[in-house]
Amino acid sequence: MIKELLYPKKDAPAAKIEKVSEYDVVLNNPEIVSHTALDFKLPEYEGRELRPGHKIIFKVPDDFKDRVIRDVILRHRKGNTYRVDIGPDGHDPYGAYSRVELRDSKSGQWREWRDPAGYNPVKFAEPRSAGDPENEVLHDWVAMVGIITPDAARVTNEGKDDRYSVSQIHGLEMVFFPEQEGLTYNQNIYTQGTSFIDFASKNLLPQYGGGEHTAGVYKDAVVLGSYHSKDQEIHGESSLNTRVEGSRLIIKPTPGKKIVQIEVAIGDTEHRPDGNNRLGWAKLWVGIRRSSSRNIDWFIKNANVPPQGVIAGGPHIDQGLINPDDEIIIESRNDTSYIMGWRLASKD
Repeated sequence: MIKELLYPKKDAPAAKIEKVSEYDVVLNNPEIVSHTALDFKLPEYEGRELRPGHKIIFKVPDDFKDRVIRDVILRHRKGNTYRVDIGPDGHDPYGAYSRVELRDSKSGQWREWRDPAGYNPVKFAEPRSAGDPENEVLHDWVAMVGIITPDAARVTNEGKDDRYSVSQIHGLEMVFFPEQEGLTYNQNIYTQGTSFIDFASKNLLPQYGGGEHTAGVYKDAVVLGSYHSKDQEIHGESSLNTRVEGSRLIIKPTPGKKIVQIEVAIGDTEHRPDGNNRLGWAKLWVGIRRSSSRNIDWFIKNANVPPQGVIAGGPHIDQGLINPDDEIIIESRNDTSYIMGWRLASKD
């Protein structure tokens, strides 16, 4: 089924990747962090300086080139050296901006992400410390761009000032859809109208029951990270036990299974009666809490929560096995998040 969606016509010959000399650096040895994710890390603690018009390319290993991309997470910031004349309102006259593109392995074309709310897809590099770069989640590529099986990604600095529009690039993570064979899915939908992409039924657009289009109302969602988080009733149905602990949603998966990926339909736009709805600043963390030690193996860390979107990830390829009484933790930090639903993919 997926091949029919990917290749409805004869594949176009792929163009060659540009010469290495056109890029500041080419990274071709990512860490395979899970069955569905690659992590390219720049070695410098301060991040790799990227000046206006310059590029970094990230080459996808052969084993992942036929996989459909789901999300891209860019880690970038602006360092202290280049923070000049920033106003009290945070306006940076010499802003550094990152454009993220993927090269489709079938057509050879570079494709850029589109923001679901129509905002500029080029991302502003915020002034941050080296230990806290921003995690920009460019989500839902299938819905926003189309089905792409990338063999490379590139980041270009679109800033204008040669002296001060300089960004620090710390890394890039690519999250793919899992291979479908042998997977078992469990899900729970809390907000009516929410659904996930399903290749088998040719549903290529996720749906959200809440978000900007509902003026920040997430009916029946699980609310994490606010005073609403305590003693709330959880709606929806799932074969797995779930509960809320403060700012955490706890899921008890089936022992003996290997977790491949979890998808969380989530938003952080807060409805206000006066109509001036507040955009949130929530960060999502997801991990497995081990019954033996009570330690949590986090595999989604500090991901920006959008007004509505799906954040997906999976445990390290060596850490996916679920032991008795292990639990999946979905946690909202920094602000309130509204969980509209989740879907868990596992295999024997």
